[in-house]
Amino acid sequence: MKRRKMARRGLKRRDPGRTVDLCRTCHGNVHASLSNGDLGRGYDSLEALSAHPDIRKFTDWVRDKPNRRA
Repeated sequence: MKRRKMARRGLKRRDPGRTVDLCRTCHGNVHASLSNGDLGRGYDSLEALSAHPDIRKFTDWVRDKPNRRA
């Protein structure tokens, strides 16, 4: 995305140091719960993501599931 367009939308260039490693299932849930714009504006840390109610509900549910079974 071009810089001017990003500035108009309130987005910044992505800092590769501000990413979170997630399993495929959790990654899918994050994108089902939040738009890319929302992720770029304030959900760029594990703490911020886990504070979101939909993501918190999913992680509480999936926590006791075996890997790749959710």
